[in-house]
Amino acid sequence: MRKKALVLTASLMAAIMVGGCASKGDLPIDTEIVQEETSSSQQGNSTEAESKSEAESESTAESESTAEKIPEEPGEELAAEAPMKIAGTILEVGEDSISVENTSDAGYHGEITLNIDPDNTLVLDGADGFPVELADVEKGNFEAYLGPVMTMSLPPQTTPYMVIVNIPEDERAPQYVVADGKVEESGRKQTLAGSDGAEYSLAQDVDIQPYLTRNIVRLEDIGQGSRCLVWLDEAGEAQRIVLFGE
Repeated sequence: MRKKALVLTASLMAAIMVGGCASKGDLPIDTEIVQEETSSSQQGNSTEAESKSEAESESTAESESTAEKIPEEPGEELAAEAPMKIAGTILEVGEDSISVENTSDAGYHGEITLNIDPDNTLVLDGADGFPVELADVEKGNFEAYLGPVMTMSLPPQTTPYMVIVNIPEDERAPQYVVADGKVEESGRKQTLAGSDGAEYSLAQDVDIQPYLTRNIVRLEDIGQGSRCLVWLDEAGEAQRIVLFGE
C-alpha cells in the first residue's frame, strides 16, 4: 500500500510540474509562422503607404495641371485693349458714384451707375485732362470707358477705367486711345493707330505732354500698348496728346 501511495504521489507531482511549465509559456511556438505573418503585415502597411503617397502625388499633379488651365481674370490687360466706350449725360453725382444716361449705341442703353474706385478709376476734365474730384463734377455731357463687369441690377452698375467730365459745350471730349504701334509717317503725314482700328491724323505741330509729370515726352515715345488722351479739332485732326506712364 505504501509503495502504491508513493507511485501516485510521484505521478501527481509530475503532472503538476508539466502543468506549471505549460503555464509559463514553455510550450513550443512556430516562430517561422509568426515572423512570416509579421513580415506580411509590414509589407502590407508599406504597400498601402506607397499607394497612398502615389495617389496624393497624382492628385497634386492634377490640381497643378488644372490650376494652370484656369484663365486669368480680366483686369489692367483689358484696360490696355480699348475698353468699351459709352457717352451721354450726367444725371446725378454721389459721394462715390455717378449716375448717367447712356445714349450711345454701345452697352446698356439707359441709366447706368458708374461706381468710382479711387485706385482704379480716373475722373478727368474734358478741357485739360487733369483729375477732377467728384464734388467738382458738373452735370452735362460725359464719356466713359468701362471695366469688364456690369451688374444685372436696374439700373446696372459698373466700375469704369476712365470718365471724362466737364466737357465744354460744342467741343469734343478727348479720346482714350491705346496705341497699336509706333506713330507712322508717310511724307508729311503722321498717323496714330488705335488698337480698336481707329486712326488719328496728327497735326504737324501736335502738342504732346506726359500725364501729371514734368518728364519730356515725344511722339517717338508712343509704342505698342501706349495709353493716350487725344484731343481732335473739328476736322478730326489731333491737336494735343497726353501720354500716360507705363
